[in-house]
Amino acid sequence: MKLTSSIRQLQDAVSKVAQAIPAKAIDARFENVHLSIESGSLTLFATDGELSITAKSDVETSDTGNIGIKARTLQDFLRSMYDTSVSFIIERQEISDHGTVHITTDKGKYKIPCQFESKTEKHEKSYDISLELATTELLDLIQKTLFACSVDGMRPAMMGVLFELEGNIITAVSTDGHRLVRCRKNSSIEVADKQKFVVPARVLSILQKLVQNETVTMCIDADRRFVRFISGNIVLDAALIVEPYPNYDAVIPVEHDKHLIIDRSMIYDSVRRVGRFSSIGDIKMVVEGQLLKVMAENTNEGEAAQEELSCSYTGEDIIIGFNSRFIEAALAHLDDNEILIELKSPTTAVIFKPHKEEDDNKLIILVMPVRINN
Repeated sequence: MKLTSSIRQLQDAVSKVAQAIPAKAIDARFENVHLSIESGSLTLFATDGELSITAKSDVETSDTGNIGIKARTLQDFLRSMYDTSVSFIIERQEISDHGTVHITTDKGKYKIPCQFESKTEKHEKSYDISLELATTELLDLIQKTLFACSVDGMRPAMMGVLFELEGNIITAVSTDGHRLVRCRKNSSIEVADKQKFVVPARVLSILQKLVQNETVTMCIDADRRFVRFISGNIVLDAALIVEPYPNYDAVIPVEHDKHLIIDRSMIYDSVRRVGRFSSIGDIKMVVEGQLLKVMAENTNEGEAAQEELSCSYTGEDIIIGFNSRFIEAALAHLDDNEILIELKSPTTAVIFKPHKEEDDNKLIILVMPVRINN
């Protein structure tokens, strides 16, 4: 078998599918990039057993066949090369499934081992939900929720992002028990019955690096066990998390009697500076009239910090404590210049969201306060 392509074209396709390969593969089958050669095209495939990525690339060939090459070997070669035309000639050893790939460029000749494979039979799933999302919208949903996913393996449902489809609205939710994000966007389809499914955080993290077109198609199978994302010539298939997601609506407070409006970048910078002075990473916020005080101290080292920020505030004065990292992350994922902070008591969850009326409830970030010593 023989095929000709360019280094850059192959490098791009291999780097995309190789993201499905685990860092430490226990099963040797998951170490390979699988190449399916057909007249005029090359299909690359890699999987870890639960997640798989397929990419197609145009090549010059009239042959057909299927081989597997160790992903690391192929990636290392392609990364070390400059962009030029490259030819692959694949030879099979006698009475064996093993073979050799002879690689020729304008400056050199190389060879790497391969394994001949039979064409894999794909069991096509029945996808009854398919919606097209603008790439920017999908990436925004992922970016605004991924950071709040749990990393606790004892709570598998919270290690992903919950997607809810209802009417023409798509809602994405993530939580780790200390904070919660809910982001809403308009959907391309109208869903009569509410649908829920949880996409693993790792899948979404990889998807961020794969999307390349203006739109992405997301498909959910009829059993609500698998998801497929299609972007250009890239297809990502993955298993959904089938554990039930916590009832997040129950933890979102509906009545807050204290409202604080402030410049986002001003409070973000203040929290970053003051938080560095805390021995345990906690900060104290004191709201008095139209003044917000951000405070922290490290009694062991004799360090302390306090900053005063002007704000627009309605409600009784309040003293409340937070984990500074959680506040930093919440503020970093709000895009608006002005934000609204809704409070009730020192022990009630606090809501951060854009102040714009048209964005009301499209994005809310909930952060649980911490106990502080006054």
